[in-house]
Amino acid sequence: MTLGSTVMEHHSDHKQPRKYMVFAKLEWLVKEMQHPDTGIPVRSQKILLTSIPYAFTGYDLIEWLTGKLDICDIEAIHLASLMCQYGYFFPINDTKTLCVKDDSSLYRFQSPYFWPSQNPSPDDIDYAVYLAKRNMRSNKEKHGLLEYEQEAFERLKKILGKKWNFVVMQAEEQLKLAKDRKKVDKIILESQEKAFWRIHRPPPGHSYCLETGVPRNFHHSFLKRKKTEAELRREVELMRKLCKRPRSKVSYAIDVLLGRCETYMEHDPVLAGVLPSNPWVTDDQTFWHLNTAVVENPTEGRVKKWAISFHELLNDITGRHEFEQFLRTEYSQENIRFYNAVEKLKSCPTSEVSKCVMDTYIEFLADGTLHEINIDSVTRDAIKKELEVPTRGIYDVALDHITMLMKKDSYPRFLRSEQYKQLLANSIQRSTKKK
Repeated sequence: MTLGSTVMEHHSDHKQPRKYMVFAKLEWLVKEMQHPDTGIPVRSQKILLTSIPYAFTGYDLIEWLTGKLDICDIEAIHLASLMCQYGYFFPINDTKTLCVKDDSSLYRFQSPYFWPSQNPSPDDIDYAVYLAKRNMRSNKEKHGLLEYEQEAFERLKKILGKKWNFVVMQAEEQLKLAKDRKKVDKIILESQEKAFWRIHRPPPGHSYCLETGVPRNFHHSFLKRKKTEAELRREVELMRKLCKRPRSKVSYAIDVLLGRCETYMEHDPVLAGVLPSNPWVTDDQTFWHLNTAVVENPTEGRVKKWAISFHELLNDITGRHEFEQFLRTEYSQENIRFYNAVEKLKSCPTSEVSKCVMDTYIEFLADGTLHEINIDSVTRDAIKKELEVPTRGIYDVALDHITMLMKKDSYPRFLRSEQYKQLLANSIQRSTKKK
């Protein structure tokens, strides 16, 4: 991060953390962890002859998360590692990887001052002071800079230029103040500060969870504006229309859905099984032969499906053919033939639309035709006017009228007819054995 980017972030977000909702949830959980009675036990831990103050183990952390949030161990480890990467606690010994382990590894809570909500984008000058302070320490083996930190130190020294004297003065002053602290407090503060910069200035090749992408020089509050009276009136009118719109009760909708599921359950290959055999599993092709578009003897399930709704009958080519045979006995086969002609018009090539429109008109609507359909004069006159510029939807109104006529009149008689009963009696009984 350069000085320029820091300045841009200051003006764009006013030091407001961009993930404040995530931070609020995590910080609530951390405060619960630090509760003196119900939180994670924090005490001095001994490793060989060394006493490590204010630490807790990975065992205690994972056990507390599983009990508090009622989650499994895998979820608890993932959540703990995420909180560690955000900087709410940190490993004491292994600082290279910010992953929580369900073992005796030691961890320490981070000070609230170093939480990401308090320091959304730390300044390069603060980082330079921290590196300079460590570089001034006499014990290089314990406090010396790592290779990537040494490179950052040299780079910041060149970038800051005249401000470097200020950085050195700040580092010296902080070292003087640290001498007056107790040894335990000094160790804890140094570990917390080191963990903080491990999060915000990670080594090369490590992820940075708090990265926010390219900053932009605007704030969300700039987009807010007061609505005009006309806009408010439109909203009120829209709300009134929505309140008047009829709605179905949830209980009624559930009953309808359950009824549909019960009706179609025996025709669902997933719920009822693929009969007589599954062609995707076996080499038997009987299923394909029985369910081709046009068959002489349909299966029992196929014939029963025609009785569910008129839509199911029209969608089946074999069912439509049987229905046409029935309408011939009633001398009204022109209705289903008109339906077939309009469906053909909707799927024909664009170059043949005009021809199909005229052929359909001559066969079913022209004066004196043998297969004239029964529609009102208003619809007939509207179709005549549209013949000058024929389209695929020219017969939609007439088709709706004929379809409703067949549904209300001819379809119920077809289901009660001897023809349908004979089809059901002669239908192929599929084996109930599932292979």
